[in-house]
Amino acid sequence: TQSSRRVADNITPPRTMASLCPHTAVLVPRARAAPATRSRRAASVRCAASAADGDAARRPGRREVLSTGVLASVLVALDGSVLGVSPATASALAGVESGPVLVVGASGATGRRVVAQLRAKGVTVRAASRDPKKMRALGLEASGAELVQMDVLDSESINAAMAGVVAVVCCTGFTPSLNFKKDNPAKVDHVGTDNLVAAAVANGSVQKFVLVTSLLTNAVAAGQKDNDNYKFLNALGGVLDEKLAAELNLKKSGLDYTIVRPGGLSNEPETAVGNVVVRKEDTTFGLPTDPGREISRDTVAAVCVEALFASSASNKVVEIVASLDAPATKPDTWFD
Repeated sequence: TQSSRRVADNITPPRTMASLCPHTAVLVPRARAAPATRSRRAASVRCAASAADGDAARRPGRREVLSTGVLASVLVALDGSVLGVSPATASALAGVESGPVLVVGASGATGRRVVAQLRAKGVTVRAASRDPKKMRALGLEASGAELVQMDVLDSESINAAMAGVVAVVCCTGFTPSLNFKKDNPAKVDHVGTDNLVAAAVANGSVQKFVLVTSLLTNAVAAGQKDNDNYKFLNALGGVLDEKLAAELNLKKSGLDYTIVRPGGLSNEPETAVGNVVVRKEDTTFGLPTDPGREISRDTVAAVCVEALFASSASNKVVEIVASLDAPATKPDTWFD
């Protein structure tokens, strides 16, 4: 994910709807990177190419990013996984040649995949989290991303990270910690996301904002207030209610947005979890009659990336799960 608040990658949940929470449950344990000292000031750490690399390691120029008719479809090895990257047309991400895409929560299990897939397409990326050391250990700097230290509760660091970007992909989310006064759903999923949206509006150059939330975010209004999955997940500090507040704020911000609501996140590849099933807003609730409950993080990242490239994703909310029985679909049909 879909996080600057550290994803609990060491939890292996039961295969129930407890695994729906996008930021607290995964299927494959993974070792944590050593924590880094955090600063509340933005510290931009740019990639430095070695003398031997010369021009080969430089950041792509303005016209080079999306100037060709075909973008690379590449498999990127990252953190022990191979990430599938879907092709996209050259005209999709209008204006990306003018500046980077900011990925917030880039050290998280979904955010790092978004970074990898964008870099595989040759898109200039600014990767942001509270822990640049972890991002570097994950190989994000080596992939060509610019690393920026940022805290979603610190407006100064947000404004610095947001400078000049043309799009934002927000993959942050609350995970329990000993610092509950700061690491809680109201602060992270609501206030933190609102801070990003406010900065994007004030920035003036942001053309697109992609936000990752969760299935059942709007459960009450959708007639699912008694859904056991909603009640279980929302017991975690009202996390779904806080995500809903952030969604509503983004919708009224005037920014072009896409909100992606995934099911339970799996670190397994798409081949193990199944093909993506994209459904409309408030249609998928983790019920036995739904086409699936889980989805690969690789697939979630691919949907986020495609949302940047597809004009049909403008101002839409999609809900995504996966199924081994679902047919493969082309990315350019996901938002139809």
